[in-house]
Amino acid sequence: MQWYFLHRCKTKAGKHRYFFATTIRQGALAEMPDGFECVESINGVVSVRKKVSVSDSIDIPEVDVRIVETELAKHQHLRYHKVRVEKGAIIIFEPNPREDELLALGTGIFGFTSRAFIEERMAQARYAPVMKFERVLAGDKYSGFRMTYRGKGGWSWPLKSGKLSDIVEKLIKNIGTEGFFELF
Repeated sequence: MQWYFLHRCKTKAGKHRYFFATTIRQGALAEMPDGFECVESINGVVSVRKKVSVSDSIDIPEVDVRIVETELAKHQHLRYHKVRVEKGAIIIFEPNPREDELLALGTGIFGFTSRAFIEERMAQARYAPVMKFERVLAGDKYSGFRMTYRGKGGWSWPLKSGKLSDIVEKLIKNIGTEGFFELF
């Protein structure tokens, strides 16, 4: 088990910055300052951020997250993908390396990749966002976006909008396929 200790330092502009370290250094704090919270990223990075006020966030119902997870589970090639709610959106994260990339390695004594090898590598995978579903402020409608990889990258313009169950059915099956890059 790894221990992390909260610290505070000053930026060049004279503002306070909060961070975690594995050792106690100058500026260590005994408790979290008011208005801040501890968060962990999908890749296990622990950090401090300002608390998001309820009025600033868009609430995503748990049933909507389950719709995305259910659709993801229907596709065998997406079994190692993860779903998280962040900043008012349901985001699907893709592992790196993907399972199909490991299978292409063809390691092993007989030229095939063992299930144990794949499971071990997938447990160490790093995750990156690949698709998101943002809730439209008016009602139960969502817009679907995919990650783009040209130029600076980032999220595409809305690919589809409408009822969540309809757009996840049309978009999720394309993740990890050539069809993903034709979603425009």
